[in-house]
Amino acid sequence: MPMPGFESLMERANRLLHLFIALALLVASLLVVWQFLRDAWAVLQSGAVVRGFLQALGNLFILWVLSSLISAEVRYMKTGIFRLVVFIEVALITLLRQLILIPVESAGHLETAIWSYSLTIVAILALGLTYWLVNHSQLKCRMLEEEDAESRGDPGPETP
Repeated sequence: MPMPGFESLMERANRLLHLFIALALLVASLLVVWQFLRDAWAVLQSGAVVRGFLQALGNLFILWVLSSLISAEVRYMKTGIFRLVVFIEVALITLLRQLILIPVESAGHLETAIWSYSLTIVAILALGLTYWLVNHSQLKCRMLEEEDAESRGDPGPETP
């Protein structure tokens, strides 16, 4: 039994929730930029440039994750489409950040963190393969849809 009033209410509520998520991501991004600037200033004051640079780089990776999520949220709010690959990108970025921070956290003694480092590399390779497979299958689906539309004489589906 369709309930147009209820569905309309739920659609508006969903739109408000996504607006809240987008604003929260924006605020988080601004806070990460602030933290990066504070860390960069502290590095210049302390003189521990290498360690400080790598920690600041970790903050930039967090900003990269937030940027990916903001882009996905904007795309969703415009088109209603949310791509699975965004989660894979976020996981990859997070693992790359970890790959950079493991040597910093182990104070240069990688032999104590070799398992952690190795597993992170394996996870990056597995996610990289997953990312490629998902993108490759989406591209093939898009090409098949376009071929099908051309054979019917339709203009074809719009790509987001």
